[in-house]
Amino acid sequence: MTPKDFITTWFAHIDGKKFDGLKKLMDKEHQFNNPMAPAPLNAEQHLGMMQMMTASFEGKHHVDKVITEGEWVTARGRWAGKHTGEFNGMAATGKQVEFSWLDMMHIVNGKVVEEYFEMNPMSIMTQIGAVPA
Repeated sequence: MTPKDFITTWFAHIDGKKFDGLKKLMDKEHQFNNPMAPAPLNAEQHLGMMQMMTASFEGKHHVDKVITEGEWVTARGRWAGKHTGEFNGMAATGKQVEFSWLDMMHIVNGKVVEEYFEMNPMSIMTQIGAVPA
């Protein structure tokens, strides 16, 4: 699987709520770093976060650019969808949400060992009306 195929498969599994497939793509030492968690998450914690997010929002990741170097792959894209379930104590609003993201993964033997995901969480909160614009 090429790095671009890996990224495409990874986000298709998230969007399709295929968590068993995601787990198979994670190394046993998987660590997920992102702006919404104070410390790196392990595989189970990361899966839990993805399950919470996909229960709160229906949408799709769009991969715009993929850059690779050795075992590392970086993708830039955007996510677009709708707030359809409770999120951080806020009931579903039905509002459209869109944000850009940047994801850098260290892939060894077809599995993600380290992942660094960057996006602006306040962008989501502003778009659903949880904080003033």
